[in-house]
Amino acid sequence: MAVIGIDVGGTKIAAGRLGTDLCVERSVVIPTPHGGIKIVEAIAALCSDLGSDSTAPITAIGVGLPATIDAVTGRVAHSVHTGMVDFDAAGPLETRTGLPVVLDNDANLALLAEHRMGAAEGSQTALLLTLGTGVGGGIVIGGQIFRGGRGHGAELGHICVDGDGPPCQGDCPGHGCLETMCSGTAITRDLRAFAAVNPNTALGALHAVGKLDSRSGLALAQDGDSDALQVFAGAGRWLGVGVASLCNAFDPDVVVIGGGVSDAGEVILGPARKEYLARALPPTRRAEVVRATFGHEAGMVGAGILAADAI
Repeated sequence: MAVIGIDVGGTKIAAGRLGTDLCVERSVVIPTPHGGIKIVEAIAALCSDLGSDSTAPITAIGVGLPATIDAVTGRVAHSVHTGMVDFDAAGPLETRTGLPVVLDNDANLALLAEHRMGAAEGSQTALLLTLGTGVGGGIVIGGQIFRGGRGHGAELGHICVDGDGPPCQGDCPGHGCLETMCSGTAITRDLRAFAAVNPNTALGALHAVGKLDSRSGLALAQDGDSDALQVFAGAGRWLGVGVASLCNAFDPDVVVIGGGVSDAGEVILGPARKEYLARALPPTRRAEVVRATFGHEAGMVGAGILAADAI
């Protein structure tokens, strides 16, 4: 038996084939097209590719989307980054692949992986933030993933941390949402803003040739560049502001940080932890703030677990 886990992000789709031990046997990453049908077609092609060399039959497909999934209808209710609104993603994908398809929010699935066999394993109350193109969120309460009244809950990336902050992405009407302050998109914005007024720096040199983004900036930060470290520390402090508010609200055992930005490790987690401890109420400072065990693959692994659970 094998299953396929799909993690759809704002900029890329990560797909993996998982075996009976739920370990990733092979994975593929492609850019995310815009629009529901184009995404469904891309996922179907990925599933065909991953199934072509599998020694075991593919039995189900799990898909994580950066979207709210209506718990009653099973349709994608809304997605800031993909253009899906009131969209049936599972039906067309089942038609194209001939396999059962199960859907959930991408951050819920990242938390499913971390709670089942990762950094939040055994926790009764846990939070997860995925930092990528945007910021997704997941909550475990009483050992179960919390989805809200109709599956639209835990949009933690859209809590406001700065009422005078920049406008949020997509059609979110907010300003200063957590994802405007510490997502990969936000870090890229801040790196480029610094570089534009400081051209005679390493960041400025990358910006001048059009190669400055969160990943190239992180490479500089990891090499000790003080300017890049300063930008990542700023994002980390905003992350800590959000974590403090969430810990005051939920009193979790652990806060797991996943998504592509989590590759920054202590470059961003160190400042986040310091800010969280300075701002949270004393009784809610007990939570560990840790990187996801599965890193940026947590959503893909969680989607595979969802598929395996559905068989």
